[in-house]
Amino acid sequence: MKIIDVASRLYHIPPTVSWEDATHRVAKLEFIIIRVTTDAGIVGEGFAYTTGIGGSAILALIDDYCRTMLVGQDPRQIERLWSFLYGQLHRSGTGGTNTLALGAIDIALWDIAAKWYDVPLFRLLGARRDSIPTYGSGIDLFLDPDALLNQVEGFLAAGHMAVKIKIGRDDAEEDLDRIAAVKKLIGPTRRLFVDANQRWNVADCMARLQKLSAFDLGWIEEPLHAEDVRGHADLRRFVSLPIAIGESLYTRHQFADYLQANAVDIVQADVCRVGGISEWLKIANLSASFHRNMAPHYMSELSVAVMCAIDNADILECVHGGSFSEMGVLQTELRLENGVAFPFEAPGHGVVFDQEKLKPFAVDPAELRKRNLQSAK
Repeated sequence: MKIIDVASRLYHIPPTVSWEDATHRVAKLEFIIIRVTTDAGIVGEGFAYTTGIGGSAILALIDDYCRTMLVGQDPRQIERLWSFLYGQLHRSGTGGTNTLALGAIDIALWDIAAKWYDVPLFRLLGARRDSIPTYGSGIDLFLDPDALLNQVEGFLAAGHMAVKIKIGRDDAEEDLDRIAAVKKLIGPTRRLFVDANQRWNVADCMARLQKLSAFDLGWIEEPLHAEDVRGHADLRRFVSLPIAIGESLYTRHQFADYLQANAVDIVQADVCRVGGISEWLKIANLSASFHRNMAPHYMSELSVAVMCAIDNADILECVHGGSFSEMGVLQTELRLENGVAFPFEAPGHGVVFDQEKLKPFAVDPAELRKRNLQSAK
């Protein structure tokens, strides 16, 4: 079997609800969706995303460079192709745009492999379990107390046994009030996670987390800048609150730095950002050797499959307003029941896009550049 074509498109899709955290407001998500076609008639779909910047660069990297490297290759040789592409892309840097482009390709290759063997992806990867618990995740720092509690009530009504809210307001007491109100609403049996989105420096964080420790939180996510390994290590030594990190890391080497520094409790590798399924599994195995659990960032429809294939799976994030299912662009939505998610059972990874529903969100990169130039004048 050989690859005969790689075609990619860029889409701008707004979240179905407003998104705003301590550092960003997200008006649109950029999705780069690729189709890898083989001479056996099997087509694999892969994807990457950004929260508003860089989508056209990822698209160009795939179209202008990666495509010619892939045509004529056997798509089942996933590890060989991953290593080759990584070595080539490494010449223009590490992580970020490169691993996002590589992630979209790798996801498509695994889709082809699972279809070739006529099994769902999670079974091809080992099928450690058949479902995974979920939590409702809000990008909700802008919400007033009543609106925040309404959102959390929606998470509970959907069956989630854990929830996550954003913190990082200028007034620390407002964060404490929000946490106290949500803790009261969800009760003692459900886990509450909080996410600061790299809002603080070490000194601010030490003062804030001492007060947060009274709430028995499941974890604090990204309390410091993601590149501050030493800061997270220091923080972890002095506070008892578990630290989650990973959505802003892009290579297994960055995760290794955190694990070796004893600077993380929960590993949140994003399957698109780290270079796809192949690299995500390596990070999961590396984390397992340090007895750390995985709770991946975003991409619930794909993350459910890899989570069901590993030993050290914790919980699956369901980001309110940002899943493919909520945005209505899939042929089959992710199955969520009573606080657990089930991987797709169809051959492949199961994330099958409805092309008609995607059409209104398609973006011409040339028109995008023209609009950006005009807006800059």
